[in-house]
Amino acid sequence: MIIINKKKFTRSMLTLIIGLVIILLYFTNISFSKTELETKTIFVSTGDTLWEIAENEQINNRYYEGKKVQEIIYDIRNTNNLADSYLYEGQKLEILSYKK
Repeated sequence: MIIINKKKFTRSMLTLIIGLVIILLYFTNISFSKTELETKTIFVSTGDTLWEIAENEQINNRYYEGKKVQEIIYDIRNTNNLADSYLYEGQKLEILSYKK
């Protein structure tokens, strides 16, 4: 076999390989995440704020490791369907974390 146009051949082979990888990933159940997620439940105490809860999770929860406090607050609000950042005593919050 003689390759006449190396550039065209290389481009074709690269396209073919990328296409095969995409197809394989689509039809397999490969997970590239660190581990599976779960939720833990916390209850709001008097004086708790979302900022304080987010800071605590940033330090003590591997799922939030390396994330900004604002991102964690957004995630907590989104997970718990909170319209605003107002919390009340005894409120139940679900917090995402990695399964142990």
